[in-house]
Amino acid sequence: MKLFRMENVSLKWKLTLLSAIAIFITYFVFTFLQYHVVKQWLLNEEEKAMKKTVEEIETYYAVKRNLSWKDIRQSKHLLEKLNEKYQMIRVLDDKGNVVVSVSNGASVSLSPSGSPKEMQLDYHFVNDERFVILRKPLHTSTVNGTIEIARRLAKFQQMTNTLFMIMTVIGIVAMITSAFAGRFVAQNFVGRLKALAETMMDIKNKGMQKRIDVPAANDEMSELMMMFNEMMDEIEHSFERQKQFVEDASHELRTPIAILEGHLSLLKRWGKHNPDILEESLQAAAQEVARLKKLVLELLDLSRAEAITIPNDVAPIDPTRTIEQVAKNFHILYPDFQFVVHDSSSQTVRIRMAKYHLEQLLLILLDNAVKYSQQAKQVTISVKEEERFVTIAVKDCGIGIPRDELEKVFLRFYRVDKARSREKGGVGLGLSIAKEIIDKYDGQITIHSEVGKGTTVELSIPKAKKER
Repeated sequence: MKLFRMENVSLKWKLTLLSAIAIFITYFVFTFLQYHVVKQWLLNEEEKAMKKTVEEIETYYAVKRNLSWKDIRQSKHLLEKLNEKYQMIRVLDDKGNVVVSVSNGASVSLSPSGSPKEMQLDYHFVNDERFVILRKPLHTSTVNGTIEIARRLAKFQQMTNTLFMIMTVIGIVAMITSAFAGRFVAQNFVGRLKALAETMMDIKNKGMQKRIDVPAANDEMSELMMMFNEMMDEIEHSFERQKQFVEDASHELRTPIAILEGHLSLLKRWGKHNPDILEESLQAAAQEVARLKKLVLELLDLSRAEAITIPNDVAPIDPTRTIEQVAKNFHILYPDFQFVVHDSSSQTVRIRMAKYHLEQLLLILLDNAVKYSQQAKQVTISVKEEERFVTIAVKDCGIGIPRDELEKVFLRFYRVDKARSREKGGVGLGLSIAKEIIDKYDGQITIHSEVGKGTTVELSIPKAKKER
C-alpha cells in the first residue's frame, strides 16, 4: 500500500487544498476572536444590568427615614418589579439570615456567608448551570446587611450557543465555497499551464511552428505565454538562420573540395608522370586550400563576432587616428590605390568602441572597396560628428550594387558579383561580421550604392560620454 505523499498530488489539487486551508485558518482565527469578543460583551451587559438593579434598590432604601427590617420585608413588591427573568434578589441581615427574597426562574440555594466589605461579583456552576452572583453591603443609619443578586445565565448561554451554531454553519459553507473557488482558480491557472505544456509537446513532436494562444487576461500567466511565443519566434528564427548557414557553408565547401578531389584523382591516375598536369593540379590545389583557409578564418571571425560582449568600461578612442593608420597600411598593400581621409569634426571626438573592433570593421570595408574597384582606384574615408553618433563613411568608385540586392548584402555567403568574388577569394562573410560587431555596440551600418558609380558604407558609432 502506497503512503500518501504531497509530491504525488497534482498541482491543481495542491492549489485547491492550500487555498481551502488558508481560507479555513483565516476564518477560524477571525470567528474565534469574534466569538470571544461578543461573548465577553454579553457578559458585561449581564453584569451592568445587575449593578443597575443594585443601585436602584440602594436608592430606594436610602430615601427611607429610619429604615427598619420591617420596611425591607415590605419592599418585596418593589423587588419583584425590579427583578428580571432568570434572576433572584434577596436581602440578608448582618448575621446572614434572609430578610426578603424574590425569584423569577432562578431558584438556587446559596450558602450563608458573611457580609462583604465591598461589592463582589463571582461566577458559579449550580446543577450544571452557570450563575453570576453579585453581593454588595447595605449600610444605613439603622440597618446593616447584604444585597444579593443571583442571575442564571440562560439567556446568555442561549445567545452564545446560537452564535456558535451560526458561525459553525457559516464556516462550513465558507469552507465548501472556498474549496470550489480554490478549485476553479486552480483549474484556470493549471489549465493555462497545461496548454503551455501541450504546446511544448507539439513543438517537440511536430516542429517549431506551433504557438500558444494567449488569453485576453493581462496577468503574469499571459505575460509568460507571450514571452514563450516570443522566445519560440527567436529560436525558430535562429534555427532557420543556422540551417541556412549550414546549407550555405556546405555549398561553399563543396566547390573547393570537389576541385581538390578532381585534381587528386587526376594525379593518382596519370598526373604523377606528367610534369604539366602535376604543376597545374598542385597550383589549383594550393588555390583551393587557400580559399578553404580563408573561409575557415572568416567563419571563426563570425563566431567571435556573435559571441563578443561589450564591457561597460571600454576605453574611448579617437577614430580618426585609427582610420589614418589603417589607410596607411592598406596603401602599402595596394600602392596603386589612393586612400583619402576627411575629418569634418570641429574638435577631436571619441567613440565608445574597442580599437581592434574598429580596425576589424575598417579592414572589412576597405577590403571590399579595393576588391570591387578595379577601374577608378580611389577610396575616400570620411568622419562626421552628429548629435549622438560619429559617422564613418567608406566610399569607393567600383561596380556598385543593384538596388534590389542592397538588403541582401548582410546575409551570410551572399555575393553581388559571384563569379568575380570567387576569383578574388571572397566568401560573402565580411559584411555579416561587420553587422554583428556594430550591433553589439548599439550602432548602425547602412549602404548606399549605384551600379557603375560606386558604393558608400556608413558606420554610425555611439559617441563616448564626456568626462566631467
